[in-house]
Amino acid sequence: MNILASYNWLKEYVITSLSAEEFARELSLRSMSVETIERWNDRFESMVVGVVKAAEKHPKADRLLVATVDCGDQEVSIVCGGTNLAAGMKVLVALPGSRVRWHGQSEWTTLEKTVIRGVESYGMICAPAEVGFDKIIIGDHDIWDLGEITDAVAGTPIVKVLDLDDVVFDVEITTNRPDAKGIVGLAREAGVAVDADFVWEPVSLPKGTSDLPLSVRIEDTERCHRQMAVVLKNVTIGTSPWWMQKRLLLSGIRPINAVVDITNYVMLEYAQPLHAFDYQAVEGSELVIRAGAKGEQIVALDGKTYDLNGHLVIADAKKPLDIAGIMGGEHTGISRETTTLVFVASSFAAAAIRRTARALNIASEAQLLFEKGLSVEMPPVALARAVALTLEICGGVVASEVFDERTKPYEPKVFPLRTDRVRDRIGVEIPDKKMIDILERLGFGVAKNGKEYTVTVPYWREDDIEGEIDFTEEVARMYGYHNMPAVLPASRLPEGSDDATLQWEAWTKRFLSHQGFTEFFSNSLVSTSDLECYAVSPKDAMAVFNPLSTDHTHLRPTLVPSVLRSVERNQALTASADIFELARVYMPREGNIPDERLALVVGSYGVEDAGTTFMRLRGVLELFAAKTGIAFLFDRLPEDSHWHAGRSATITLDGVPVGTLGQVANDFQVAFGIHRPVFLAMLDLESMLPAMRHTNRYVPVPAFPMVTRDIAILLDERTEYSKVQSIVCGSSSLVIDCGVIEIYRGEGIPSGKKSVTISVTMMAADRTLTTEEVDEVMATVAREIALRVDGVVRS
Repeated sequence: MNILASYNWLKEYVITSLSAEEFARELSLRSMSVETIERWNDRFESMVVGVVKAAEKHPKADRLLVATVDCGDQEVSIVCGGTNLAAGMKVLVALPGSRVRWHGQSEWTTLEKTVIRGVESYGMICAPAEVGFDKIIIGDHDIWDLGEITDAVAGTPIVKVLDLDDVVFDVEITTNRPDAKGIVGLAREAGVAVDADFVWEPVSLPKGTSDLPLSVRIEDTERCHRQMAVVLKNVTIGTSPWWMQKRLLLSGIRPINAVVDITNYVMLEYAQPLHAFDYQAVEGSELVIRAGAKGEQIVALDGKTYDLNGHLVIADAKKPLDIAGIMGGEHTGISRETTTLVFVASSFAAAAIRRTARALNIASEAQLLFEKGLSVEMPPVALARAVALTLEICGGVVASEVFDERTKPYEPKVFPLRTDRVRDRIGVEIPDKKMIDILERLGFGVAKNGKEYTVTVPYWREDDIEGEIDFTEEVARMYGYHNMPAVLPASRLPEGSDDATLQWEAWTKRFLSHQGFTEFFSNSLVSTSDLECYAVSPKDAMAVFNPLSTDHTHLRPTLVPSVLRSVERNQALTASADIFELARVYMPREGNIPDERLALVVGSYGVEDAGTTFMRLRGVLELFAAKTGIAFLFDRLPEDSHWHAGRSATITLDGVPVGTLGQVANDFQVAFGIHRPVFLAMLDLESMLPAMRHTNRYVPVPAFPMVTRDIAILLDERTEYSKVQSIVCGSSSLVIDCGVIEIYRGEGIPSGKKSVTISVTMMAADRTLTTEEVDEVMATVAREIALRVDGVVRS
């Protein structure tokens, strides 16, 4: 939950002279983490106000103009394609050396003096998007007409004209602190963190009148806790002043019109969403907070139609006006024709807003705040600020009483504070005075109660502070964790888990990483589309009742879709790799929670030699089996559309299938957008765990030499090596190992046949083998192969 915070805006409430870096450091150490710092004056270096003296057609391009532009200390010629460019305009000129984005879409580019179609062009006349203000709307125009917002003379630096000598912090706000998503809340934190004065006084609500009728009623008291409203009339809605547009832009929000901008501005300042309705569209002059009726729909501001059955809405006497806490309706929105409006400020149950947003698959800045839990005491503060700004910017008068309906009186939380316990927990002798100062500056009310204290929680922290223990955290973080001495723990360090499954998980990960495999970590939740891409019916997976997004709708019943999606995301960065993922899968059980099973996928993607890759993965699996005291058997895989027909095998343990090894079928690679072959071995580790055991033991070095002989055998193309291996190794007690050296198909080999060269290793434990003994073993091997797989020894 990040926000973009203007340092100049923060300094309206925090009196500090610290540099941006110092401020960010202290805030990060004690409060919210500042992730990046962006200096906006750097972005507009070498950009000035230009006055267009003339704009003539380019002699060699019909759609281009050649503009003569006064830049103060020089008059330059610039080739431009702007359709609204005209003599007399004040424009933003990016001179050579400045950085721009062509049409607001490309990467940042440093401008140079150039020649376009034979005409010299010294810089660029820019649209807002080309200098980073992609959210500014200038209608159908191409060029930003600065004459609408400034009377600055030609040559004035843009930083000065637009008041952009500012720094913007990208701040990570923890989810328990929605109050800090507002500039005022963040400034309050910063004041304590940097030891500076925090200055802020809330605006008072104006006195109401009875000029225009309105009523407010809460029907759904479980989901709406407070509703406020007020009518303003004789309002002139135009463009908001530049100072407000600038702050919205620096915060990542598009300016729209003065009233909408005011609601967004107050939301950024106080972290309290507001909404404004066109009063003329409110039928019956009534606002009702209720559940949507069956069949009721609304066209929201995003242009989409939503079914409101059971969802909380703000309605008038006849129709819904707003999906409560999320998005307003299109037909009641504020436009430049609006002269009378209704401001509303609300407090909703966080869970209700979250459920509606997930059910309707709709998101907004307001929803993200409401679902974190906002105080019932913030609406009047935000509403008063919005009314004051509207009267200042748009004119008008208050035309109704200020309605305030709530379900119950507000009672602040009060907890004891035992300072000795705080010191014991922190391990630092912090004086009582220091603790009280920290809490009071954060907005807590502290009162002495004998030898102890009682602390009243401010309304903006009511959902965050749950008991006395939370005061210890407040004191500790503002004192500074970095100021606490490092002390070794007095207790014994914890030992590893005795759980056999956890031990085998850790061992397996170490084993595979030692073999050069990189671990993938993916979400246990997968999307419907990824399941379907792997031909798994979503009905065969456990669906999530309230998914957070369309990417996380089901618990995965297999690791393969997750692995393939990870391969797709990584292939552009790393063309080929050996990878694995060890995690749980979830097999649905009707009427019960899913069966969790530990699964392992080992694989290689981006391979060149399919045969070598298959054998290498098989070798890794055999080494894994040898290390864990089990023995895998590999056999031909029955027809399975998920796997390549000729490069796949089923893996069995004690006659029971436990996995599959092979190349992923091309159709599934294409479905996931993977460009090169993928080989995977998938194992049901859960079923293997009872048989796994560590088998490290000492084997003496052989006292007598081994003898190796090669044999080339002509076999049917479909004869599997596993059968040949079993025959060779079982032909004599003297055979201790065998392996494939080469598989040859081509000249001299009949169609449908293959030549397999096998290395046979023999040894006796008590003597050196004679030539006669070796010859006899090889003869036995040839005889058994001919008898059992119809193989012919090639000379």
